[in-house]
Amino acid sequence: MKLTYLIYNAFGVGGTVRTVFNQANAMAERGHDVEIASMLRYHEEPPFDLDPRVTMTALVDNRSGSYVDWDRYDGPEDTSWHERFPAGVSKNADSRRRISAMIRFLRGLDDRIVIGTRPTINLIVAEYADPSLVRVVQEHAGLSTHKGEWRTAIDAAYMKMDALVCLTEADRVAYAEAFPEVRVERIPNALHSLDVPRSDLSRKQVVSAGRLDGNKGVDKLIAAFGQVVEAHPEWTLRIHGDGPELDALRKAVRTRHLYNHVFLMGSTRKLDEQLAKGSIFAMSSKSEGFGMVLLEAMNCGLPVVSFNCPVGPRELVTDGVDGLLVPELDVDALAQGLIRLIEDEELRRGFSRAALQKAAEYGPDIVTKTWEQLYEDLSSAK
Repeated sequence: MKLTYLIYNAFGVGGTVRTVFNQANAMAERGHDVEIASMLRYHEEPPFDLDPRVTMTALVDNRSGSYVDWDRYDGPEDTSWHERFPAGVSKNADSRRRISAMIRFLRGLDDRIVIGTRPTINLIVAEYADPSLVRVVQEHAGLSTHKGEWRTAIDAAYMKMDALVCLTEADRVAYAEAFPEVRVERIPNALHSLDVPRSDLSRKQVVSAGRLDGNKGVDKLIAAFGQVVEAHPEWTLRIHGDGPELDALRKAVRTRHLYNHVFLMGSTRKLDEQLAKGSIFAMSSKSEGFGMVLLEAMNCGLPVVSFNCPVGPRELVTDGVDGLLVPELDVDALAQGLIRLIEDEELRRGFSRAALQKAAEYGPDIVTKTWEQLYEDLSSAK
């Protein structure tokens, strides 16, 4: 099969980028012709390892000093997307060039399965990809996150697609009710490998990872860990990731006098190795479409403590079996969950064993076969 994954920025760190790379690598390993087309390129290399058999195409190269033939992106002649797309889609010159580049790219595709991974991209695919192509939506967010003009645009666009794939059963039910004429499937993200470093749970260290933005609630995790330190000053917290909240979080660490206990580590290309250095994983998000890093932590044998936020954690974590789910946004409950695992080594190790069993259900072979079957079905239907 010939597969083209469309992504906003394959050269930036993020959960969607990581999962698309995992899918692309797994499909290439199984002998398929795989391409990733990125609307942007800001860096020399992507943040995650990519199988050399996967073709990487950057539609617009924004690297400093790079030559960009902007005339190439002045089109297309049909500029009706200005009116068709919601107001939230920027109409400035850079956005117009990026969208024009993707439209032209799509018009040049022949006999491929096209997978959109972002709402804006899915709108472009629905409007401009040849209907003879297999067109698939990958939704990484719940239906309820799409509101107003966006929801109206998505309602029209997704009805034109051949399939819509979401990450959780709750999302599958919601999307299936909204789009009864479209094939809707739940296919979870796959781990890139089950052969990763495993924690021996010996270090007095809690770890967390993710983009440092408001949705990840890292400020609440820092506040909760302040309570942990009062009870167990020998424990530390390492937070891996980067993002717009970095300076504010540094200030929060200083204000709470936690500079010897909470460490903002920045981004890493070797997340598995860093996760395996911890003994507990903490998640403080306000919402998670899936929570890939939660699954990666479980794959390293870490018991987890997470807010019971919608919707990913409650599908990945079985409370009291492989982790603890605490009331969302409740800092005290998050602190008490961490303290409970810190003080009960037997419970911690039991959760670790169960976490490994859970992670095995998301191995690349299992999930990739599900994708293959879907693509074969859709191709046959064409």
